[in-house]
Amino acid sequence: MSPWIYLRKLFRYLWPDPLFSPRYAARKHIAVISALLGVAAIAGAVVLTPSRHSKLGGAQPDAWETLRQRVSTRAQVDLFDDFSAGLSSWQSGRGPASAWSFDKNGFVNPGDLSLFQPSMHLTDYNLDALVQIEAKGLGLVFRAASARSYQVAEIQVEGDGPMPSLAVSRYAMIAGRPLRAVHTQYPKRFLADTLYRIHLEVRDDTFSLYIQGNLVDYWTDPRLTSGGVGIFCSPGEHARVAWIRVSHNTDSLGRMCSLMSSILKAP
Repeated sequence: MSPWIYLRKLFRYLWPDPLFSPRYAARKHIAVISALLGVAAIAGAVVLTPSRHSKLGGAQPDAWETLRQRVSTRAQVDLFDDFSAGLSSWQSGRGPASAWSFDKNGFVNPGDLSLFQPSMHLTDYNLDALVQIEAKGLGLVFRAASARSYQVAEIQVEGDGPMPSLAVSRYAMIAGRPLRAVHTQYPKRFLADTLYRIHLEVRDDTFSLYIQGNLVDYWTDPRLTSGGVGIFCSPGEHARVAWIRVSHNTDSLGRMCSLMSSILKAP
């Protein structure tokens, strides 16, 4: 797409909309101007940062390429899938999501591990999912470098009585071998007919897991510094997933950097 198209979209966004009040337009413009200033600060940092290679007498790095990299790093990531378009974005070791199915409401019933391909290049992100566990549990995968190396948080139902509990078992899978698991209890009673909101924050080597807004676990692990997300149900487990979202840098600066990244990449 031509960079002029992106610029026209930007100007259309900035132009006052007569349907909204002046106060709304002012807030909108302040947010956009702040984001533009942030992009300008990134560009200024690229220009003003001394080159280590130039000090040593070597070739100077391409400032334009450095700018593109920094803007791309700060750009918004917002990947959403409610499975309404099928499972083509999900890949298992045997092709598109193996042994997955849909229920009558359009929710997906996961089977073997499948990875969300658009997320595989990411490093830091938030993982959000809306799920219902119908039998035993559901596995969430993150920082998946491949189908054999990844981090896991399994949401598990414990107990067969009238008041079962919910727990999280987390571990790293390295080259197909699961490492020691850490078990954490969810502080509230499990309800089988409830859709649970799962929120996982992935930042460098630090991870925070929330269920229904409650912090369940917080830990650090330096292994697997990048990689995408996935879902699975082990034999005997059954769950329904309404949607999944992988996001990062969703503020005004992130959105503006996303637009600028598209422009900078254009030929």
